[in-house]
Amino acid sequence: MASFDDSADPALGAACNRLAAWVEPMPGGIVIDPASMLTEEDLALILRHLHATRKGTPADAVSSTDPADRVGRASVPLTARDREGAITK
Repeated sequence: MASFDDSADPALGAACNRLAAWVEPMPGGIVIDPASMLTEEDLALILRHLHATRKGTPADAVSSTDPADRVGRASVPLTARDREGAITK
């Protein structure tokens, strides 16, 4: 599971860790909230963005060559799983 432990904001990092643990086992693309059409992909996008900026790096400084952009579905930050789906540290 990707770690947000090194976040600039420890409370936000802990909340992101809990959210990532909840989102990670979800099947890709499911609708979480029909009223708002919030999907698993929305949460994964938010988590990838937060993971990239957890140390205060501006969002626009995140490279488009980020591994999450090269994978068909990276649920949470790519560090959470390798390409075969095995959980990695």
